[in-house]
Amino acid sequence: MLRLRFLPGLILGLVLGLPAGVLIGMLTLSPRGTSDPTATSLHVQELTRKLDAANEAKERAERQFEQFQKLAEQMTASFNELERRFKALEEEQRRRESQGAQTSQRPAAGAAQGTNAVPSKAVGGQPASEAPAPKDPVEAGKAEQSGTDGSTSAPDPTPSPAPSQ
Repeated sequence: MLRLRFLPGLILGLVLGLPAGVLIGMLTLSPRGTSDPTATSLHVQELTRKLDAANEAKERAERQFEQFQKLAEQMTASFNELERRFKALEEEQRRRESQGAQTSQRPAAGAAQGTNAVPSKAVGGQPASEAPAPKDPVEAGKAEQSGTDGSTSAPDPTPSPAPSQ
């Protein structure tokens, strides 16, 4: 008799349990397989979009780097040109100062020998040895070009070495 009670309970448990287990399994487990082509294509599209955005950002960064590199090269060239011009102006100023020192020594030597050395008049009625020297190298270059320093000849574009004393 025990069999008659056990067998119907086993059959009833299998009949109700199997469909319930399958239903619970389907609801709790998400479909992650390759059986769904729409989910896979959406994922591929999203990854493609991210890849395109990363490539565009990379290209933008490369363009910015190239522009920065060109700007740095231009700034270096400009700095080198300014440095060259500044050195030329300094050399010109040194040359003028050495010429001014030589001209101031000549009249003093002539007066010591007893000759009446009359200094030539330069800018503003002052003798050439007393003409005010420009303090700024840029003004010295402008004075050289305009001829207001008392010189009568055109400026020499090539810098000459300073005479040794």
